[in-house]
Amino acid sequence: MSIPKLVSINPATKKTIGSVQVSPVNQLQPVFERAQKATVAWSNMRLTQRSQTLRLVRKKLVAHMNELSELIASETGKTNWEGFLEVFTTVEHLRHISRHGPEYLRTECRSSGVFLHKKCYVNYVPHGVVGIISPWNYPLILTATPVVEALMAGNTVVLKPSELTPLTGKRMGELFHEAGVPEDALQVVHGFGDVGAAIVDSTHTDMVCFTGSVEVGRKIALACAEKLKPVILELGGKDPMIVLEDANLERAAGAAVWGGFSNCGQTCISAERIYVVESIADKFIGLVKTKTKELNVGPDKTNSDVGALVSEQQQEMVMAHIKEAVSGGADILSGGEDLSAVGGYFIKPAVLEVYDESSNIMTRETFGPEICIMRVKDAEEAIKKANASSYGLSASVFTKDKKRGQKIAKKIQAGSVCVNDVMTNYITADLPFGGMGISGIGRVHGPEGLRSFCQTQAVLVNRFGLKREPWWYPISKRTKKLFKTITKIIYG
Repeated sequence: MSIPKLVSINPATKKTIGSVQVSPVNQLQPVFERAQKATVAWSNMRLTQRSQTLRLVRKKLVAHMNELSELIASETGKTNWEGFLEVFTTVEHLRHISRHGPEYLRTECRSSGVFLHKKCYVNYVPHGVVGIISPWNYPLILTATPVVEALMAGNTVVLKPSELTPLTGKRMGELFHEAGVPEDALQVVHGFGDVGAAIVDSTHTDMVCFTGSVEVGRKIALACAEKLKPVILELGGKDPMIVLEDANLERAAGAAVWGGFSNCGQTCISAERIYVVESIADKFIGLVKTKTKELNVGPDKTNSDVGALVSEQQQEMVMAHIKEAVSGGADILSGGEDLSAVGGYFIKPAVLEVYDESSNIMTRETFGPEICIMRVKDAEEAIKKANASSYGLSASVFTKDKKRGQKIAKKIQAGSVCVNDVMTNYITADLPFGGMGISGIGRVHGPEGLRSFCQTQAVLVNRFGLKREPWWYPISKRTKKLFKTITKIIYG
């Protein structure tokens, strides 16, 4: 019986670009066993040895930068420039992790408090085998970052890339191995949801990291909860942008257009809901319309600004959201046309002014080239509307008063907030990334993200050779009285 294949199709041309063999679920057990066995040697390597291996991985990716950029662009339908930006972001994260990983994971001394005769410290120890299930929208960075963090922390990895972008995941694994990561320390398997479920359910995986939809994330959370298995979930977003009356409108409009349409809007932290103060709304909207109309859309990966959606299903969902919004009273200010006639799954970037907050385009992740603008009377109304969503992944605030912007940022219920910027927080490798609400659980990136792939072990050592502690049995009346006196002196 022949093993089925996953066929990869270029969304910009609808042409087949390659295939990989599916990993049969009934043949995954040896994969998990090899990963488990490999944890011994990999976790026993010094932190500096693991970081040196990851430096070699970074150099290998840079050496294959053009190849990877083109492969990413072909599998996702994005432009070559966007493919390059993904490689750039990946190697920046690799640089940061390989440089600072040993620092973040080294043994930490902790205070022993009043117990001066004790020594206290914390170890960050690996979980074991980490199952990583990655998405299609950024098939390199959203795959490589958790893999690198898991490996740096001393874990081994079983990786399942998205079935829509298997070639990028496969090639990434090959390059990691060529750079020196042991083959059993990183194993790539391919398939659909049943393969992902096998990774989650396996008794050999000690932790799971999933990036994808809220619906699938809930199922994984439930499955991991039954097993008390640690899990990181990076799920969807419906990110708000707030534009205040004193904002630099040229910059804010540019951020809205790039934040809404880069990667064809298929970014979990893209700007989808824009709340602009009424007094400057007309000018802001005019700038956004002008900048949007200047964008080139189409299959020319070199000269286009905006590429294709990943699939026909994704294109249909985005068009459905736009049509529903219009039927509910929204105005299309620019774009929104189906451009399938050019050969791929294209939509002309759409700018809408909306008045109904309950429509799908304002409440559900659209994941396409559209931005919705809503007028508000002031900052307080903007904050209230921004926080009305059950998502809480990222947000942005635009104002010339930076202190005011930072105060507003603290009031927004989101895992990340940019002031006078958009999405750059993800490229900044030392900042933790993750969501609030239904946008996820846990963090990646920064020291918090790296330590998420570890178990925290607290250690206390008795420094002196006393025969017994004063609070051990038997406890004399004199000792009890002494402790009460000391308590009054120290804490009273």
